[in-house]
Amino acid sequence: MKKYLTEFIGTLFLVLIIGLTQNPLAIGFGLTVLVYMGAHISGAHYNPVVSLAMFIKKEISGDDFFKYIIAQILGAALAAYLVFTLSSNMTIQPNLDESVYQILLAEVLFTYLLVLVILNVACHPNLKENSFYGLAIGLTVMAGAYSVGGLSGGVFNPAVSIGPSIIDFISGYGVSQYFTWYYIVAPIIGSLIAVVHFNFILKK
Repeated sequence: MKKYLTEFIGTLFLVLIIGLTQNPLAIGFGLTVLVYMGAHISGAHYNPVVSLAMFIKKEISGDDFFKYIIAQILGAALAAYLVFTLSSNMTIQPNLDESVYQILLAEVLFTYLLVLVILNVACHPNLKENSFYGLAIGLTVMAGAYSVGGLSGGVFNPAVSIGPSIIDFISGYGVSQYFTWYYIVAPIIGSLIAVVHFNFILKK
């Protein structure tokens, strides 16, 4: 239960920071703090495609994988409700002036980078028990948000889209639900590519 609660709380505050600030610096450093807060308990995934990668790598069980995703989505949904209550808006969407292909490619590329960084700092035997893993993960998200935030929204995390989509659908406000598939499909592809790459790195 402690693991799932940690994933719930971590995802809640990550999405809360995203919704209230929309600032890559705050998001990156906020994620860094949250990773250090929960890594020793749950692994501090806070992202379904990170949990997917860890499941494929057999770092977590199938039961944990399912429960992690539920906890992450519930945390994101509560965060979106809190943002809606505090600021009346949390819409997750890309720049509609860009093509779908550009948006998907941006999300694939930087989700791939994020998951590859996480696998290396969390699972590579040469970096076992390092102390910089949280900073590496937070800075990767920050760099991604600065690079393609204006194009794709810089999401790299299905929970960040699914949570607000649930609240938008229930409330009747916002349009996040119309773009959710972008932020499910592209991050899954990026995560799978990262796992293949990491397996290649480990291969002797």
